[in-house]
Amino acid sequence: MLYKLLLILYFALVMISSIQAQDFDDKLTDAKIAMMDGKYETGLNICKELISSGNADSTKLAEAYASAGMASEALKNLPDALHYYSKAVEFQVPQFDIYDKLISLSKKEQNDSIYEFALLEKMKAFPDYEDPVTKNLANHYAKTEQYSKLVKTSDKLLGWYPDETKYLFFKAVALQNLGQVDEAQDYYRKILELDPDHPGANMSVGLMIYNKGSEIFTARKNEYEAIAKPDRVDYATYNRGIEEGKKLYREAAPYLIKAYESGSYPSLKRVLFNLYVLLEEKEKAEPYR
Repeated sequence: MLYKLLLILYFALVMISSIQAQDFDDKLTDAKIAMMDGKYETGLNICKELISSGNADSTKLAEAYASAGMASEALKNLPDALHYYSKAVEFQVPQFDIYDKLISLSKKEQNDSIYEFALLEKMKAFPDYEDPVTKNLANHYAKTEQYSKLVKTSDKLLGWYPDETKYLFFKAVALQNLGQVDEAQDYYRKILELDPDHPGANMSVGLMIYNKGSEIFTARKNEYEAIAKPDRVDYATYNRGIEEGKKLYREAAPYLIKAYESGSYPSLKRVLFNLYVLLEEKEKAEPYR
């Protein structure tokens, strides 16, 4: 007898669940029809009701969130649209265009965290798009200065495109900002082997060499000025010391000139002026005054 009652209860629950699921589908269809007729507020309200009901599995909820996102976007309520699209993606909505809507809208709204989330989720849901999504992630990590992530993403891209200067440059910039300067310089020089006119690599290598020269100049100057009564021997030692710095300035100059003449780094004008003044080559310094 107990078994029979439990069986009846089970089938009753199944029927209720089936009715609720059917009701959910019907209402979601109503929401979509309303939106097709331009009644976005009505469609949005139906979606909100469905989302708050909790009477659906994750796939159906994902659809409701996606429709709510489209209605909100049509109503120009972009923060809500971002929220609903994000929830749809979180519930693994099967609609490809929802991922792209979230990517596009989060980029437009400059919401970096949602943009990154959307890209990563798209790559998980649609592995065939790993290549373009990884490229977008690399651009994003470079722009937002997430250098540890940029190293990993650049490594992935360089596995596919080992001689692509853009990704070599990303890797070099990331390493430099993570304090791995020597390794970064190796990547910059590899770029210049592939593209001798690359503005960023020329600028970076030139400044690295220039800064080393400046460190030597400063150190020798401080040592000389610390001497209470310097004599000729001290002055000769000082001159030999700063000659090491001048040698590095001469080495840096061609890189810096090429980067400056590219038009990408106008601020290098002042660097080149200082460089030639310190080299005591005033005629060469004059164009950069």
